[in-house]
Amino acid sequence: MTAAPGVATTTLNGGWPALELHSHEASLTVLPEKGCDLVSLVDRRTEVDVLFRAPWGIPPRATGAWNAVDEPQWLERYPGGWQVLCPNGGAASPAPGGGTWGFHGEASRIPWRVTGSGTDGGAAWLTAQTRLTAAPLRLRRTIRLAGAGVSITETCENTGPDPIGVMWSHHPAFGAPLLDAGARITTGARTFLADGTSPGTHLAAGERGAWPLAVAADGSLRDLSVVPGRHERVATFGYLTDLGTDGAWAEITNVGLGLGVRLSWDATLWPHAWFWQELHGSPGHPWWREAYVCAIEPASTIPGHGVAGAREEDLLHLAGGESRTATIEASLFDPSRPQQ
Repeated sequence: MTAAPGVATTTLNGGWPALELHSHEASLTVLPEKGCDLVSLVDRRTEVDVLFRAPWGIPPRATGAWNAVDEPQWLERYPGGWQVLCPNGGAASPAPGGGTWGFHGEASRIPWRVTGSGTDGGAAWLTAQTRLTAAPLRLRRTIRLAGAGVSITETCENTGPDPIGVMWSHHPAFGAPLLDAGARITTGARTFLADGTSPGTHLAAGERGAWPLAVAADGSLRDLSVVPGRHERVATFGYLTDLGTDGAWAEITNVGLGLGVRLSWDATLWPHAWFWQELHGSPGHPWWREAYVCAIEPASTIPGHGVAGAREEDLLHLAGGESRTATIEASLFDPSRPQQ
């Protein structure tokens, strides 16, 4: 089934107004009122949505605190899919000059204003922007769906006269059926660094290994390139670093499904990628062993424990009035065919 490129307005379950971008090869659903999240990316050839959907689905439309006090509050409005995290990533942290930057930042919860949409040849696009309340930052983005690829070109602008250090990252999370036993993860990153405080099950905290090998708590090595099955109960949190000479990229490929997704991004602004797996691994709140998800998250800063847990030199620094622009792309592909 194919559809002419276009942009349509719809309403999702829960009452959220959404924009649907269509190309001949894919469809994309965006929630402008909820952080301008991408909540669905469907490959038309296989009819598979590659993005993760939270076990509770898309929460009902609601307003509330834009700066979440902690992870449980952030997850109350987490639908899965793909977020931008700014000016913070991870634990809520004291903001420079007073106040608090919430868990995973305000940009993923605040409404964005759509400033334009349309088609351009075989592509569909929209533009949107927001101004944060807890930081002097304006974010602008162009989301473009062309063929089987989506690109987000995003600008982060310091609207104030004083310099500021922030965290800026993207949080694309992938789920079943793309994610399944034996699916493979490949990347140009050369190093995996387990998180120093929350590495997940079995891994040795803070240990560094040559990708795809991670050091387990017993000193053995675990191959992170092979996705564990749904009954293996694995949780992992760490960082892809040393992104290599052939660009910043990562792929998840499911040969049996005949589908893969390739992420590529600007390593100048995002020189790392957080690596998160919650594969039926965590009992109790909030996952109850119900989530099966892997996220590869291009990031300005590690570790992922909020600005308070980062070294000053590892933050993204913006002078007064300065703006920085970067692009991240996700492309769907058939692994049986050579990629162009």
